[in-house]
Amino acid sequence: MTEKKREAPISYRPPEALREEFHARVEKSGLSVSAFITASLFGSVPPRLSRRPAVDQRTVARLLAETALLNARLKDLGEAGADVALLGEAVRDLHEIRAACLLALGRVP
Repeated sequence: MTEKKREAPISYRPPEALREEFHARVEKSGLSVSAFITASLFGSVPPRLSRRPAVDQRTVARLLAETALLNARLKDLGEAGADVALLGEAVRDLHEIRAACLLALGRVP
């Protein structure tokens, strides 16, 4: 009984001077390395994006922290007697922004 062997993978090592740029482009594309190389070589559209988010996680995390600070400030304004209906709308908007940030980071809100 003979077993079929898988073909040897094709590997690519970018030159040392281009390595950082290569990895940055792959990260920005949101694709796996293999899908990025295939799309770059053949100009084809990949079948799907990878599961990792193509966002700057530090920026989204910072925005998430800032929404928490804004939420606290709005609650303080509500206690000080500001327009409750307007503050309620602002808090709902912040909750939507928070949910979008968590989704962008790949977390369930």
